[in-house]
Amino acid sequence: MTNTTGPVNTIVPVDKIASTFKDNIDLAVATRGGKVLTFTDEWFADCANLLTATAPISAPGRFVPTGAWYDGWETRRHNAPNYDWCVIQLGYPGNIAGFEIDTSYFTGNHSPFVSVEGYTETSPAKAASRTHEEWAQVAWTPVLTKVALNPNSRHGFKLEQPTAEAYTHVRFCMYPDGGVARLRVYGNVHQVHPENKHEIYDLASAAAGSIITDLSDAHYGHPSNMLLPGRGHDMSDGWETKRSRSPGHVDFATIKFGQPGHITDIEVDTAHYMGNPPKAVTIEGYEIGSEQPIVLLSEAPMTPHRQHFFKVPVELTEKRIAQIKVIMIPDGGIKRIRAWGAAQLPAVQPEGSLVGVRQELPDEHTWNIKKN
Repeated sequence: MTNTTGPVNTIVPVDKIASTFKDNIDLAVATRGGKVLTFTDEWFADCANLLTATAPISAPGRFVPTGAWYDGWETRRHNAPNYDWCVIQLGYPGNIAGFEIDTSYFTGNHSPFVSVEGYTETSPAKAASRTHEEWAQVAWTPVLTKVALNPNSRHGFKLEQPTAEAYTHVRFCMYPDGGVARLRVYGNVHQVHPENKHEIYDLASAAAGSIITDLSDAHYGHPSNMLLPGRGHDMSDGWETKRSRSPGHVDFATIKFGQPGHITDIEVDTAHYMGNPPKAVTIEGYEIGSEQPIVLLSEAPMTPHRQHFFKVPVELTEKRIAQIKVIMIPDGGIKRIRAWGAAQLPAVQPEGSLVGVRQELPDEHTWNIKKN
């Protein structure tokens, strides 16, 4: 069931999409845990493709049993009064600021109109067990009212104001049918911080509301991947820059914390970067309103495919850091950055904390033997 009125939105030119949503993250992307729960149809192309992190691709001449292969979601033709829809569980609940809807390579089969609705589920177990018919009956709230799409094009839509509600799920509707390559749901994470202000947690985590605000290069992988949970699955979900050739070159990325805090420990993980980790890493911290860097980690040597743990000196832990700058010397790849700390001192490590805990991958001690 749907309420038909919704927030006002404005069209964002393609060349302004990145800058318009630079302070937001894609809440729905699969690498952050976004997933499709149900759909009306996916005859020609899988609905899950909407949430792929990489840009859509084309494969002319490639056919599958249902027809030409497409990198997106494509439903059967029906041209009926009804429409196709899917329910997406966001990787992180959040306040939605806008959308990017990409119909790349859908030239004669794109969906001419789409809309997006939101829903907040307080019970994860209930959401997981709900049937397709039950999802159809929940009280969906319009977030992006029905908009027109062009074939083979990227479209940006910015809400006049971010939603007051932190949504856990969205319903993406195509009218009446057709295909869309990608859906980006830009917003801000409904921040998850410990109730105990002294408890140590990962200040740099995307789940805590941290975002990338500046970077030098993201040729092979965006630095926002460094804020994700876990150790990843390959080089596609980390930050990797192109090779530099200039003497003295460095690459950098700035992470703004969802909540400032006192950093006690730093973890730099180069998992899956076996032939291309940086030679060294420097991390600078910045207090609120200050442009004066505080060197938390200075040119720490990196090794391939491994977690690196560093203790922050006590005198620097006393500083209340609002953002950090990760500097790769001279370039390369980093899987994850963990800035362990607490909102207030003294910092207390909770039971089961992962601070300084090595989480070994199956090939951590054999990859180099296999390679040689």
